[in-house]
Amino acid sequence: MTPQAPISYSRYRWTVIGVWLFSSVSSFMVLNTLGILLPAISADLDLSPSQQGLLGSASHWGNIALAIPLSWATSRLSPKWLTAATLMTATGCLFLQSWAPVFIVLLAGRLFFGISNIAQMPARALLTRQWFPAKEVIYVNGMSNVFFGLVVGGGLVLAPVILDLTNDDWRTTLRIFGLYFAAITVLWIILGRDRTNETDKDVVTLQGENVVKRALAHRDLWIGGLGFAGATMSFGAFLAFYPTLMLEEYDISLRLSGGILALGVIVGGIGGMGIAWAASTSGKEGRFLQVLGILMIGSNLGMIMTGSVPALFLFSFFNGVAWAFFPILVTVPFHLPGIRPRELAVAFSFTMMMTSVGTSLGPLFTGFLQEAFDNLKPALFLISFMSVSLILAGSTLRFGSQRQTVES
Repeated sequence: MTPQAPISYSRYRWTVIGVWLFSSVSSFMVLNTLGILLPAISADLDLSPSQQGLLGSASHWGNIALAIPLSWATSRLSPKWLTAATLMTATGCLFLQSWAPVFIVLLAGRLFFGISNIAQMPARALLTRQWFPAKEVIYVNGMSNVFFGLVVGGGLVLAPVILDLTNDDWRTTLRIFGLYFAAITVLWIILGRDRTNETDKDVVTLQGENVVKRALAHRDLWIGGLGFAGATMSFGAFLAFYPTLMLEEYDISLRLSGGILALGVIVGGIGGMGIAWAASTSGKEGRFLQVLGILMIGSNLGMIMTGSVPALFLFSFFNGVAWAFFPILVTVPFHLPGIRPRELAVAFSFTMMMTSVGTSLGPLFTGFLQEAFDNLKPALFLISFMSVSLILAGSTLRFGSQRQTVES
């Protein structure tokens, strides 16, 4: 019997996934800089705390409602052109938000921007499956973390600068973001490519509801998703309300609080690659998740309990270290036993939907808690404990069986 030749993977794979990841994290950059723009938006449109919370969560509503049906429908499309279409939609949504004369139009713009973001997610799963062997998935997700840290962190630093240069004109800031997205769209159309994966040529493609049923039947997918939901609840709440808390409670400027948040995001992004590698090679992914969950809760609490700038930067640094959990947890869908391409697209979209569940509920609950307590600090204090989900995920996920799947 003649042994099969090893499957070859072009070096161009890093260009394809690199441009895709850059476009994706740019969407998160826009979503996560809302807290910087929120004081100016609130002053212009006279928003209540509850409306601010609704605005912070609106971009995730469509994700929660439509992630599964959209992933089922779009998993049959070309990843290249699916990505191009969603980027063009996101660009239009940014210009719609910049024009919004009233709150409801701004809310709709955020909602449809979020839908375009989740509609893009099946493309990442399919491109990763097409271009990379299973053993490299952890590195793709680590690369995603690095991009997230640099782009989102850079956005948190630059957003207040742009806001200052435009005399607190949040509309011009969003138009600049819109032009930035238009450029990314062109870049992707030029460099993005599809590829046929040899290992999937003979795989039977399921149709209809069977795709969704098989994808969602995996226990570990739900555990990983719930782990994300709790951590992103605190993350979403901090991004939306932390600059306001620092300004009102400690008289710390938006530019400085943006820098504090940016440090954590950048550290988490860059550190994620190293921690993910260490966790996977040591075989102690669960233990890493437990430790990082404890570190996240402690650093969140530290960031709201002091006005000392050096201490805030220190707490933000450790918070960023805690966020290095992301590549470990987001790899779960790719190593589910017997997962097929369309099922993977649905499973990955489900995972990203769960991050949206948390990021949506975090600002929403914080806004309502602020009104109940008439104080923002205790609201953020309570939300900080939602990251206990990481500890629970680390205690129950079966990473050993995942490793066996990758090896086979």
